[in-house]
Amino acid sequence: MRRNYYADDLEHDIVGTCPHDEYYIAPKPVDLNALYMQVNRAGIVLRTPEDFVITRDDAYRYGLIHCVIHGRGSVSCRGHMFNVEAGQLFVLAPNEGHLYSSDPKDPLGLVWVEYGGGNSAQLTTHVLDVGGPIYSGGTFTDVMNLCTSILYQPVHEGPGISLKLYEILMCLCKQVEIASTGRAVNQDILKYIDENIDRRLSLTEISQAFGYHPAYFSSFFSRMMGTTFSKYVMARKISHACYLLETTPWPVERIAQELGFCDISHFIQRFKALKHVTPMAYRSASVLYQKKRAGRRLTDSQQ
Repeated sequence: MRRNYYADDLEHDIVGTCPHDEYYIAPKPVDLNALYMQVNRAGIVLRTPEDFVITRDDAYRYGLIHCVIHGRGSVSCRGHMFNVEAGQLFVLAPNEGHLYSSDPKDPLGLVWVEYGGGNSAQLTTHVLDVGGPIYSGGTFTDVMNLCTSILYQPVHEGPGISLKLYEILMCLCKQVEIASTGRAVNQDILKYIDENIDRRLSLTEISQAFGYHPAYFSSFFSRMMGTTFSKYVMARKISHACYLLETTPWPVERIAQELGFCDISHFIQRFKALKHVTPMAYRSASVLYQKKRAGRRLTDSQQ
């Protein structure tokens, strides 16, 4: 990884130089006609400049995903303007003009990836056609973690990076399919789970809240989501724990409490079962957390 400034390979209007805290660039240009997906660039910028604005026309050849980890901004695509803030991501399709910028009073912090090749263009267009450009909740957490993990991969690990990109696009496609088909679990239920992830949610509570018999809801949920209700809720808790470990200085004890675990040992046990490392080991390996920590130390030393 290397620190770098945002630079485009095409002549687009970029206002405000943007020093990156982490930056990945493919060892050779992406072949947009390749059979497999490829990441061209990826990066983490904890705080964009106050005058950060990027505009591109339909000559821009790559798909883009930006996860907002700090601040506020706006995105314009397909003739509509959207406001975005921390905890949301936005998706932009190749060969479609767009604009995105920071709120000068609360500049964006971003984890982003630029890609092409394979059927990535078709999948990205499908995501925008069906679900639109903005996503949040569990989808944001999962995609943000996957985008960040691309920066952990050695530059020569092309297949591994392509697999991460495929997981990202499949995560987004799964979300839009859930939202668009009547056979899927009602989106309000998934939203309810994410909004109450800090509590000990029971199947009985959810089924009663949405007017289902508990036995029917259990079978329905498992059939539509491909996993049981309890496993889904635990996966959401651990996914959100990853986000908190990467973006806050909170001790593990507080994160366990925030997510409704009865004690820290139970939290660590569940975390390790799903992530195969302890929460502290996960945080130590986090590029995003280490950069934020270094930035706090620098700020403290300057005061």
